[in-house]
Amino acid sequence: MKLKSILIATIAALTTASCQNSPKEDAYRRHTGFVFGTSYSFIYKSKTDLYKQILDSLAVYDASLSFFNPNSLLSQLNDADSIVADAHLLRVIQVAKDFHKSSNGAFDITIGPLSQLWRFTKDLHNDTISVQQWDSIGAKLDSVKPLVGLDKITIDGNVVRKADRRMKINASAIAEGYGIDIAAAVLDSLGVTDYMVEIGGEIHCKGLNPKGKKWRVGIDCPNEKSTIINRKNKRVIEVSDCAVSTSGSYRQCYHVADGRRIQHTIDPRTGYPVCHSMESVTVVGQSTAITDVLCTILMVIGPDSALQKIGSYPNVEAYIIYRDADGNQQEQMTDGFRLYLDEQ
Repeated sequence: MKLKSILIATIAALTTASCQNSPKEDAYRRHTGFVFGTSYSFIYKSKTDLYKQILDSLAVYDASLSFFNPNSLLSQLNDADSIVADAHLLRVIQVAKDFHKSSNGAFDITIGPLSQLWRFTKDLHNDTISVQQWDSIGAKLDSVKPLVGLDKITIDGNVVRKADRRMKINASAIAEGYGIDIAAAVLDSLGVTDYMVEIGGEIHCKGLNPKGKKWRVGIDCPNEKSTIINRKNKRVIEVSDCAVSTSGSYRQCYHVADGRRIQHTIDPRTGYPVCHSMESVTVVGQSTAITDVLCTILMVIGPDSALQKIGSYPNVEAYIIYRDADGNQQEQMTDGFRLYLDEQ
């Protein structure tokens, strides 16, 4: 769902993939590398190297919630009727259930069969399909939709059970944010007061950056032709002690031959990919798992009701970029989001 790198690595490869500066005592340390199919960057102020502790926290995530680890509990659940889950998987499923209810079904981690049906890929970029292809895929929805629905996932103690073995959970719209929160919690427990944990463009930060100022986060200007190299910022925000998530459709979309622009985000209520003018949404809150989820919900429901919907959730702010009826790029934001803007 997010604009992420397509590089895939395992926990075992993290040490060799990472790089670190050689800081002086109590200076900022930085580690970069690849994990869970995307890149990461950890910056923190500490007298000691805490990289191992951070990696250990990511290993916990990997064993429980990673979509890329075939032996994770999540992968085991996708291949079974039921499993005995750990606290992390139980927590993610319960939070997902809560947001499924509050979003009237716009958020649903059981969309795995729909993702397989539409076959969205990480390298999808402005492809065009025929109306016949679109109709052919849509005709198969009746056989797939019975496998979708969080009400068909039950929790009994620490046992998670699926109503149908063929159901597949795709928890990327919450699990990766949850993993960031885990890593941030480790730094908190070790007394780190200044840090930024970033995985795949999602961020959890605290305190100040190495320049003694709030952390600055750029929000891409949506452009289907943009790349990692030529990307430009639409806005820059300054944040501290919060989480920031961004979702967008402009690098992962395709066009139907009749002119419709189809996003890679699937509406679990209809089974179809969304087809509206929202191009990007950024949410700021206290938990990356929550901001991650809310980005997905807003991308599903679209620009007409996005800010109204975000207002029903406490302690979060949002910024959306969309196209008006004439195709011109527009933006909207909550009043609280304006407080984060760097107007320089």
